[in-house]
Amino acid sequence: MPDKSSLAVFFIFTLVVTWALLRRWRYALLPVIAFLGAGWALWCNETALAQRLPLEAHSSDFVLKLKIVSLPAVKVARSLDGGAPGQSARFRARVVTVVPDTRQVPIPLGSLLYLTWYNVDSQTLQRLRGGSEWVLPVRLKSPRGSVNPHTFDYEGWLLREGIYATGYVRPNDHSPQWLSQGRGLINVRSALRSQLQQLPVQRLDLISALLLGDRSWISSDDNELLRRTGTGHLIAISGLHVGMVAACLLLLGTLLAKSVGVFSGVTHSGLAVVLALSGALVYTLLAGAPLSAQRAMVMTWVFLLAWCLRRRVGVGFAYFLALATVLTPQPLAFYNAGFWLSFVAVGSLLLGFSGRVIINKRQERPPGMVDEPVSVSRFIPTKPLWQLIRSQWIVAIGLFIPTVVLFSGFSLSGLLVNLVAIPWLGLIILPAVMLGALLIDTSLGVWCFQFAGWQLDLLMSGLAVFDQSLPSWLPLALPNHFFIVAITALGAVLLLLPKGIPGRPLGWLFMLPVLYPWFAGFSVPEDRLDFSVLDVGQGLALVIRTENTQIVYDAGPSTPSGWSAGSAIVAAYLHGGGNTALDALIVSHGDRDHSGGVEGLLRTVEVNRFYAPGKLVDNLPVPVHGGTDSCMAGRIDQFGEITLSWLWPQEPVLDGEVLNGEENDHSCVVLVAWNGVRLLLTGDVSQRVERQLNESYPDFSPVDVLIAPHHGSRSSSSSALLEWAKPKRVVFSAGFRHHFGHPHPDVVRRYQKAQVAIFNTADSGAVEFSWRSGVKDPVIYHARWAPRFWYTSHIGGQGSSGGLSRRD
Repeated sequence: MPDKSSLAVFFIFTLVVTWALLRRWRYALLPVIAFLGAGWALWCNETALAQRLPLEAHSSDFVLKLKIVSLPAVKVARSLDGGAPGQSARFRARVVTVVPDTRQVPIPLGSLLYLTWYNVDSQTLQRLRGGSEWVLPVRLKSPRGSVNPHTFDYEGWLLREGIYATGYVRPNDHSPQWLSQGRGLINVRSALRSQLQQLPVQRLDLISALLLGDRSWISSDDNELLRRTGTGHLIAISGLHVGMVAACLLLLGTLLAKSVGVFSGVTHSGLAVVLALSGALVYTLLAGAPLSAQRAMVMTWVFLLAWCLRRRVGVGFAYFLALATVLTPQPLAFYNAGFWLSFVAVGSLLLGFSGRVIINKRQERPPGMVDEPVSVSRFIPTKPLWQLIRSQWIVAIGLFIPTVVLFSGFSLSGLLVNLVAIPWLGLIILPAVMLGALLIDTSLGVWCFQFAGWQLDLLMSGLAVFDQSLPSWLPLALPNHFFIVAITALGAVLLLLPKGIPGRPLGWLFMLPVLYPWFAGFSVPEDRLDFSVLDVGQGLALVIRTENTQIVYDAGPSTPSGWSAGSAIVAAYLHGGGNTALDALIVSHGDRDHSGGVEGLLRTVEVNRFYAPGKLVDNLPVPVHGGTDSCMAGRIDQFGEITLSWLWPQEPVLDGEVLNGEENDHSCVVLVAWNGVRLLLTGDVSQRVERQLNESYPDFSPVDVLIAPHHGSRSSSSSALLEWAKPKRVVFSAGFRHHFGHPHPDVVRRYQKAQVAIFNTADSGAVEFSWRSGVKDPVIYHARWAPRFWYTSHIGGQGSSGGLSRRD
């Protein structure tokens, strides 16, 4: 967060902007204002980068006195050894002091940490509350995440949230010590959550999300349902919720102002606005003041203050003033999807209802006449149902292009569902939740929560019905060209203009590029092979695609707390390319870092054929739509122009191979061939298997890309393998500075000695190779080449290659 000097600069800058915009010659100052704003943003961005744990201190241990500043998110973790499930807690904490004898690098006091405490016992968990102070032994890591196209940018999210370091508690190094339970707003939120847990109310998970911004209780199935139906924004506190609270209190304040005027003969025109502003502020603080709620509160304050002060202010000025007020203290919000969705939605409504809504207009009144009360009736349409439908249509058009660009798809049923769900939530459920929080110690408050829980249960049941009966989320990959995106955005703007504006019907014509994927196909162009090694940390996930074929080899890891690379990374990557089905899914063997993501992938993507060794094919957690087959040497399968030649195992694996097992030498080894391009996928086989492959296939031809066996472990990548496969390129799929130490330096030197081009996902993120038919060398793209200033890479260093081609 900005310090006092930063806030002072922000205050002065805001005054300059406001003053300049109110002057006649304000347009002449716009370049100066833009220059100052850009300079301020660059300074804030550089400051944010500097406020992170240095890479040289990555995986360092400390004993810290910490204050927990968030509500701990508790998850039931599945046991890896078949024992009883444990519990893990994730929370944010600020550094109070550093125990001197553990100081390896200086940690600024007040730094924000994002920590996980695994296998925490129930007694400790009861004291692990927001506002509590602890002395904890922790291992800290520099903020870093997997980088893949079309997936959640975890590293960017950490930067925007101001996280200095991530890490986990190590109770075996030093006994954790609880010190005290602090005071303040976080303590109020923590106490309120504890009270909620004791109530006999259904859907406490959704109530907690709406009231406290705590989504940790929501199940993965419910999250997926909300995503498919395009209603995830209903639960994530944002402008919708803050605006609804402000609108309800504005209506209540208007009624109170009118009643005061009836009895006293004097009206209080500001009462409604003051009540609405106070409610928006309190709700934002109660929800933990997430950035999305802060943006919404600022926008609400700007519009309502312009209304209350009765200045003749155009909606355009209020809109851009809110935009400047949000971006000035938080320039990194520019990179947040929620920022764009919020302002595009509001801008669409203002444009769609332009000429119909006035923020305020000062009118001349005869002397002695008092101000009339702020009247909500001016802003309530005379035909509420029609205007509600129209507003939903306007927002749907306005958000269509941003949604497709940001999330590579849209929800067909979302328009119809939101038409009912938004007023249901805003006018019935949310007021009941807020009233319940206000009266939580009374029977009426409990009844309000019970009513809200019942309504939320009905809402989720209705969403499930819609999900089954109507088309839901459809992946849609617009061509990655600025011109096409700009044309479709212009079409949306034209459609939002009021009737009678010349050229408005042309909007439908400009929106036609949206249909491009249906005519040109969602997948890669004709006569091209795309081979992607995804960045899944310490694990493996590969995607092979041609115009009509999609194959995945391994699905990455999963965690005991429920996170799955299969759904979070592999499925998201496929959806971003417009793919909803796989021709084949190959799981090399049962290790968690290869097969852990299978369940998550099968739940989100249709698989037509499944290959795995031994009993793995009979132990799938989710049924496969097509058939299943065991890997077996000598078999050849054809998928379009792609040929799969199975090289290992040479004998059937009858036992010992199950999900999350550790039978490395049972790994499926397969050669992928396409128009002369050869890819060798090896799983986790050891040098013993490598020697047997050399003996079994003496006339084996060189390969274009080799996936390093066992992530570059010292037990693999023998000289025999390199002499046999003669790879031009090798890819290590490994975790960044993982404790396994992959790839091993000896292995890297072995490949360097053989003059093999080296790639490492730990350094460069996902690596994508693209071959054109008849072209010898591929175009190569590293995900960390994306235009994000917070991405760091070590391409060209040990374990990586430099001087590579950038993808067009």
